[in-house]
Amino acid sequence: MDVDNRQSKRLPFNHSAKFGQKNPPGRISFVTDLSEGGVCLKTNTVFQPGTKVYLSITVDGLSYEAEGVVAWAEKASPAIMHQVKSGMGIKFTDVDHALLEVYNGKLQISAHVEPERD
Repeated sequence: MDVDNRQSKRLPFNHSAKFGQKNPPGRISFVTDLSEGGVCLKTNTVFQPGTKVYLSITVDGLSYEAEGVVAWAEKASPAIMHQVKSGMGIKFTDVDHALLEVYNGKLQISAHVEPERD
């Protein structure tokens, strides 16, 4: 994705997720970042951009449901997946408001963390 069209800040977010084209979703992945508008999933199973996706994201033992569409997808071979980006960007079309509260809480914490200086 060459142009960043996000309306909100992207935050690092390392939590497990289930995703798929059917509800309930059955494939397992990890969310690597989160914004109010969507998530990035680290996975080697990718769908075509525009595909509808169901998500169940687990944070501290609680599951949050969301639906979205694939904004971008990149697939790498399993041998080099840890070295290059492989996954999908999902733009939310419907999201559990409690997940957005988690996001806003992390956003407030990140705003209060002073950047390290050299």
